[in-house]
Amino acid sequence: MNQHLSLDSGPNLTWTLRCLEPAPGSPAAVVDRVMPATVPGHIHTDLLREGLLVDPCVGDGESAQDWVGRSRWQYSCDVEYRPNGGEATDLAFDGLDTFATVELNGRLLGRSDDQHLAHRWDVSDLLVPGVNRITVTFDSAFEAAAALEEEVGPLPRPDPYRDPYPFVRKMACNFGWDWGPRLPSVGIWRPARLHARGSARIAGVRPVTSFVGTAHAPASAVVDLHVDLDLGAASGSSAVASGLVVRAVLRDPAGGVVADRELQVPADPPSVDAAVIALTVASPELWWPVGLGGQPLYSLETSLIEAGRLIATDRRRIGMRHVEVDETPDERGVSWALRVNGRRVRVRGYNWIPDLPFPNDVSAERLTERLDQAVAGGANLLRVWGGGHFAFDDFLDGCDERGLLVWHDFLFACAAYSEDEHTVASVRAEAEQAVTRMSSHPSVVLWCGGNECVWGWQDWGWQDTLQGRPWGAKYYTEVLPEVVGRLAPTTPYLPNSPWSGGLDHDPEDQTTGPVHIWDVWNKVDWTHYRDWDPRFVSEMGWCAPPTFATLRRAVPEGELLPGNPRLEHHMRAFNGMENLARGIDAHFDAPVDGDDWIYLTQVNQARAMRAGVEWLRSREGCDGVIIWQLNDCWPALSWAAVDVDGLLKPAWYALRDAFADRLLTLQPATVGDEWGRQGVELVAVNDGPRPWLLDVVVRRMSVDGRELARAEVALETAPDGTCRVRLEGAVAAVGDPRTEFLVADADGLRSVWFFRPDREVAAPRPTMETSVSVVGDSTAVVSVSAVTLLRDVSFFPDRAALAAGLPARSVSVDRMLLTVLPGETTEFRVEGLSPEAVAALRIELTCSPLLRAVGDGRNER
Repeated sequence: MNQHLSLDSGPNLTWTLRCLEPAPGSPAAVVDRVMPATVPGHIHTDLLREGLLVDPCVGDGESAQDWVGRSRWQYSCDVEYRPNGGEATDLAFDGLDTFATVELNGRLLGRSDDQHLAHRWDVSDLLVPGVNRITVTFDSAFEAAAALEEEVGPLPRPDPYRDPYPFVRKMACNFGWDWGPRLPSVGIWRPARLHARGSARIAGVRPVTSFVGTAHAPASAVVDLHVDLDLGAASGSSAVASGLVVRAVLRDPAGGVVADRELQVPADPPSVDAAVIALTVASPELWWPVGLGGQPLYSLETSLIEAGRLIATDRRRIGMRHVEVDETPDERGVSWALRVNGRRVRVRGYNWIPDLPFPNDVSAERLTERLDQAVAGGANLLRVWGGGHFAFDDFLDGCDERGLLVWHDFLFACAAYSEDEHTVASVRAEAEQAVTRMSSHPSVVLWCGGNECVWGWQDWGWQDTLQGRPWGAKYYTEVLPEVVGRLAPTTPYLPNSPWSGGLDHDPEDQTTGPVHIWDVWNKVDWTHYRDWDPRFVSEMGWCAPPTFATLRRAVPEGELLPGNPRLEHHMRAFNGMENLARGIDAHFDAPVDGDDWIYLTQVNQARAMRAGVEWLRSREGCDGVIIWQLNDCWPALSWAAVDVDGLLKPAWYALRDAFADRLLTLQPATVGDEWGRQGVELVAVNDGPRPWLLDVVVRRMSVDGRELARAEVALETAPDGTCRVRLEGAVAAVGDPRTEFLVADADGLRSVWFFRPDREVAAPRPTMETSVSVVGDSTAVVSVSAVTLLRDVSFFPDRAALAAGLPARSVSVDRMLLTVLPGETTEFRVEGLSPEAVAALRIELTCSPLLRAVGDGRNER
């Protein structure tokens, strides 16, 4: 059987690292220093471990890293090799970041200039018995990008991004983004190995599934298993003359064999060939998105047998599902909806960025936590954004297991790209490797050509700069759809996001295709989300700081207020601080201190996301909303719902509620009526698989706690349905919009509607009574009784943890952002506090911002 010797760092193999040519600004200690290196890994991480870099996440430490990406580096290792019967042996690297020269025993094997490509070289004639030296030398991506820009000419990209990232096939966000640091990574960033492959190896396995019968309950499935074979070492040999056999065994989720077939490979094949084996499955168990059914996974084992001897095996899991994009013309234009197993899936999603600047630093525990936070936050889809890297298999395995759909961009983002022959070949090779590797994952339901590239060409003035030069259209309309159509023919392809059907169409056309909503954050108040009525939204977001604990870790000095240069260093959004101030000013009085500023910006983000998502989900013609963004890669003031330390921002709680399978919401009856002046509707949205019957109590209330009118409304909402009723009569007869609001309650859900921003609401000073009780050894129940109207009452577990001298991550709370009416009592369940910490917390509640309510007395009129 083919054997491989891992070249990853471990007890039996040591890689070393040295700086061959230090760039200006390099510390003296790095010169001529040989240090241990981690493979797979990144040079920045090794330097941090050696004490040669300061933490880029703290203060302005990022600014001290520039020399790393401008220097020249070399990895080395000595590996013991013992010949194995004359079998052909390859040296394989799954990823080199980025401009690398690879040598074995002083002999050049090849070069890499694409971070996203795997490489393999036949080293059978170069290996010697005993010790062999492997070296990998990395040149500066900065220097390479600058040289290519000079050769090709300038290519448009977003104005704040000064580095020419479109010229190199490398993570674009390495060079800085509007939510991330400028830390261009370097290193052997994916696993490496010596692979004794003998006469043949399995180069790739692609299952392509079709169904007989209805999409939601097929009678059978046929898995056409495409097995790519590398037979180069066997060409013309007597071993091939004896024949190769490909065997495929498919087991159901319980482990029973449902298909077992063999295929004889013809003698004297070409150097690379493919075998196709058809596996039939009766009554297949379908894989469904979360909330709509289970996620059964079949086990597939593919073997390569030579003369009765097993020489290679591939094992993976697959799921049986049918996916399509429904683009049906209607009275508004053309729909754009994902269908899985024949059922429309109204998408509730988050955009996913690289979870840390250096991908190999993301632990299995961290990834598990983040995917669980996505599901708990109401998601049924993650969109892997095109400025990062192709998703690792452990990410996709986690999505397969949880029923999280994956929309995956190819790696183009917000820029024009050269279409020279070499780059086209690299992009095609990247796509072929990625699509082949990911084709077995049922979670991958859409490939997208790139992010905002067509939009940039159409609307951002690029054509004046390009003057007719190519800008990337070839990738989105020719290269990438051909690769997907050939290698994953049952997975839909979208040329770009946003997109409305063609290069000559406005990509932000709301009558068809996915749009991005960014004018709201950039220009106006979040209430203007209600001006939009699109078919699908693949990006929209509102910015806010991370949790207090994370922000204070990143900015240990000075007030946490605008004007602190270290705090502003962690805001990368264009006009970000100005936009935050504009957002506060539209709804609240000016913050009085740093605690106030953090709270108000976070609440404003939460309200913006709740308002936008609930409005769009209430529109029957909108088939999906994907929020920008779920996660952060460093302690940023960003659009994330979960900060880099894994702590939940208030927006996560708001989105969890807004993304619930069953949503009860009060909304304007008219598009563009931001405050419901022309009437309000009660809307129930049911994304679940069963009907939803609910009796809703709607009240018109005074801010002093009096009930002014009441109506009881019965709603019946079908699965994948929406039910709406316009409020009429006394409950809709608003007298003074500054002192009145609506509240709807049913099935433990509550929706509130105010007719004016907080700063215009004539509410009494918020007053509450609180108590804390202990439940068990590490749980506290914080009880809040409202004496007056309370809005967005929140308990901040990171602050409680810090007050108790505990790590911020050790304390959690079950909910936030509650509206509590006078006379009502609500509870927060807090996990992670000892009885002693609870006793201290009881004192803290009355004199710290652990509990906050919007207004704090400043809304009195």
